[in-house]
Amino acid sequence: MAGMQSKATILSVDLDDVACYHAIHGLPPPSDRAARIVLERCLPRFIELFDEVAATATFFVVGRDLERDLQSGGRGAALLRQAAKGGCELANHSHSHPYDLTRWSGAEIHADLARCDDLLRGLLRGLGGGRPRGFRAPGYTHDRRLLEQVAALGYSYDSSLLPSPTYYLAKLSMIALKGLRGRRSASMVSGWRSFVGRDRPFFRPDVGLWEMPISVLPRLRLPMVGTLVLGNERATRAAADLGYLHLELHALDLADPDSDGFDPALLRHQPELRSSLKVRRERLKWLLEERGGAATIAGALSL
Repeated sequence: MAGMQSKATILSVDLDDVACYHAIHGLPPPSDRAARIVLERCLPRFIELFDEVAATATFFVVGRDLERDLQSGGRGAALLRQAAKGGCELANHSHSHPYDLTRWSGAEIHADLARCDDLLRGLLRGLGGGRPRGFRAPGYTHDRRLLEQVAALGYSYDSSLLPSPTYYLAKLSMIALKGLRGRRSASMVSGWRSFVGRDRPFFRPDVGLWEMPISVLPRLRLPMVGTLVLGNERATRAAADLGYLHLELHALDLADPDSDGFDPALLRHQPELRSSLKVRRERLKWLLEERGGAATIAGALSL
């Protein structure tokens, strides 16, 4: 860690299943067809692109989606194994992706995280003894009590910190607006401490974990997440110019609104689904080429 270059690129991808987005927007659960989109449609696009630009990434996996996939043929699981064989990292994004995870009891938190951990260990078994090393909280909301359960699993790092008050204020506005329209979002209003703080890696001795924050732009603290970086050419170029960059993507950043089979209601609400896959993919490819590829979080920490 001490040798991490000032000009470095870390890449992480949250594989939030489509049900997460329906919950954020206060929509009914997705169709069975839509539930398969992330692992069967979006994930292969990331693997293909990363191969083209010699990049690796940390995929944060939602346990329930992997479990569903394993029960219905395991196509997504095979792709995750392929990604791991290619140098990518598989990490824990909880089992049920509850946005209110910090409100759960310690025992409930541990059970949820351990269930995802067991699935990932099973998936990685036979791939050189790999095991999950890190965690990211659903919706970024985390506290010390949650991180103590992460450490109890033997993990080395957390990557839940998004030090962007701008993002947090935008989230509050979105929740309020949806409430006025009669839709209740599953996103959390509380947890503001998850959106302030340092924007470079640091060690937390209180829980024995490295914290790997998602990058933000100077001054306005705009978050370096796919919705912004791939949705606006100026933001793409700003990300390219940063010295240190930890870029966070989501599966839907490489979703195709025209052919993937999303429910029409989600197409109206999710920003990524209102722009073409071609444009988003070209911007991501250009950015990764400009920065000379990318590393996993575990790789950056030399784990």
